[in-house]
This record gives sequence, C-alpha cells and structure tokens, in this order.
Amino acid sequence: MPARGEVEFDIFSGMPNPTWILTNAEADSFVKQLAALPLTSTRELSGNLGYRGFIVQVTQGASTQLIRIQTSTVYISKGVTNVYAYDEGRKLERWLLNTGRPHLKNELFQIAEREFR
Repeated sequence: MPARGEVEFDIFSGMPNPTWILTNAEADSFVKQLAALPLTSTRELSGNLGYRGFIVQVTQGASTQLIRIQTSTVYISKGVTNVYAYDEGRKLERWLLNTGRPHLKNELFQIAEREFR
C-alpha cells in the first residue's frame, strides 16, 4: 500500500510552519529510510527557538505514524507505541530538507542548511 507523507518544517513560534506533501515516490523512500534506522534509547528533543527539524505524518492505509526528526534523533509515535531511532550523519534529515527546496523560501532553506555545518 502506498504511503502518504506530509512534512512540517519546524522553525516558527507564533505563526504556522511551512508544510508540503511528499510525492508517492518520496513517501515510499522516506518509509524505507526510516525503517532502516537503528533504534536507540530515549533522547531529549530540543524546544529551542529557531530551527527544530521536521515533523512528518505518514499514513499507510489505516495506519498513521508521527515522526519528529531533529539533529540525528528520530522520535517515532504510532498510536501508543513510541520509539527512538538514530539518524547517523543526519542523512534522513538532510533528505527531508531537500524535498522541501521547491516549497521553502530560499532564506528558510539557508537557515536549515547552516544547521548541518
């Protein structure tokens, strides 16, 4: 069953964050990359102002997952089950940023790019 993915670029406080819908191919790729990540222990996600990563909602059939990705930490919530995974080298986070390039203002894209340096 094909996946559907909606991405939220978590950067603003007090105003709506930019969002976009992944193509079917991107959503399937995201699900595969997510499944390949190694699980890790519980990690704290930052609530700082500014860039805070991505929030992705993935739906496959009747199943929905909420995923937060921030500085190599991936929080996956599926119903009452919550797990953490490790995004080595922030590869999945970078990949998500690149899917947003056509949807984000250049200044926002550059702010996020600076976070990877």
